[in-house]
Amino acid sequence: MAHIRRPQSAGAAMAFLLAIRIDAPLVRLVHAHSTPALDQTFDALSQLASAELATAVALGLYLLGHRSLAQGPLHTRAGGERLVRSGVLLLFTLLSGGVLTWLLKHLAARARPQLLIDHGFNGFGLPFAGHPFNSFPSSHAFTAFAVAAVATRLQPAWRWPVLALAMAAAACRVLTLEHYPSDVLFSALIGYGCAHFWAARTLDTHADWPLHRPWNRRTNRA
Repeated sequence: MAHIRRPQSAGAAMAFLLAIRIDAPLVRLVHAHSTPALDQTFDALSQLASAELATAVALGLYLLGHRSLAQGPLHTRAGGERLVRSGVLLLFTLLSGGVLTWLLKHLAARARPQLLIDHGFNGFGLPFAGHPFNSFPSSHAFTAFAVAAVATRLQPAWRWPVLALAMAAAACRVLTLEHYPSDVLFSALIGYGCAHFWAARTLDTHADWPLHRPWNRRTNRA
């Protein structure tokens, strides 16, 4: 566990350093070079890291895997089980990390970068004040890094391509002045932390609970 905690501690320290030293100057630099066309492009790219799309992929893997387990020939059952476990891992990572991100957003109540640009305000509001006091952390960046972390667990050879895509999506949230760099970095820690937690509980072949079909239990009780 020590080798897992060290990178997370280093990431948290880096996020803190960004918050107090780099966030505001970098946001001002981005604003100085931003154009409406660039803003629209970066915003469209960042929408690829939507929670709805990632959840749909997770449910698709889960249902496709159960179909393979129920109807496929014997030699495809191992592949079906892997699909089910992959879907459960992604779904639970998104759910737990999404709830944590939502809570932190509303408890921290950090002002969005646009308030710094428009009013020179770089601080915090009251808890649950709502937009624009919900900058920390970034939901889109969390989703991007959660998917990247899960994909890396399932296919280690994909590590660098999926990490590059996650970083690009997270960078777009900064380039559109929706979030500070420390917001997206902390989101990455949440994504990877949740994926690590659930991978140990869903991919272990000795754990059969991910393979249970909830609709079968309802049918049996009826």
